[in-house]
Amino acid sequence: MKVPAQNFKGIEYVQISSLPKEQEKLIWKSISYKSIIIILKEKELINDCLQYQHYLFWYENVYKAKVGELKNQDLVAA
Repeated sequence: MKVPAQNFKGIEYVQISSLPKEQEKLIWKSISYKSIIIILKEKELINDCLQYQHYLFWYENVYKAKVGELKNQDLVAA
């Protein structure tokens, strides 16, 4: 399931720790740490954000492919 964007001062982003657990684990394994952005929101430092456009690209090109692989493995094993 694709998550909706959060918005702070015009920056659309997702907070990685708020993603579904399966996505959170896989995204940490498959993105460059250079893609992580830090947002200071009401004196709170949120240090695990990803621009939404990067999340969408990852979701379409990495996550969906991985989920497809797992489904294919389940079909072969059955």
